[in-house]
Amino acid sequence: MRIKPLSEDFIGRVAESKNMVSRSLEKMMLIAIGLSTAVIVGVPVLLYSIETINTTTDLQEAQIAAEQIHNATRVVDTGLSNSSTITLWIPKGAVVSAVGNTLTVSFTEVAESWTETYNHEISVDDPPFNPQDRLLYTVDVVIVDNVIHISFDAIPI
Repeated sequence: MRIKPLSEDFIGRVAESKNMVSRSLEKMMLIAIGLSTAVIVGVPVLLYSIETINTTTDLQEAQIAAEQIHNATRVVDTGLSNSSTITLWIPKGAVVSAVGNTLTVSFTEVAESWTETYNHEISVDDPPFNPQDRLLYTVDVVIVDNVIHISFDAIPI
């Protein structure tokens, strides 16, 4: 049996198919690199966006809580009532403090605070805020001997 020599046409087709395979592999590698880059860059950006949205939501809740606490305190301070009770959500990062007759509700996540000064001295019982979670609280605002007392009780859910 005699082996025929390879024709130039056959050799050209084999070389062309190798180039086609090489170009296909090159395209697949470029696609893989592009997808890897999108994932490497995209995932941290997505996680940062989610954290920003969560912080914004907590900030809005802290602002609402501050408004409600100040409104209840104002009702007692102006003499419209001797006491006021509200129920509200307090997000993680919220802090309520008083110095003299100034009441401050702060949100430590973005260094935001809401402060008001009243006619009476204010005393805030240490609120049992859980810094890891958002909780529902009953807030009692009562005036006793010209001092406004603000106390917090967590409502178990």
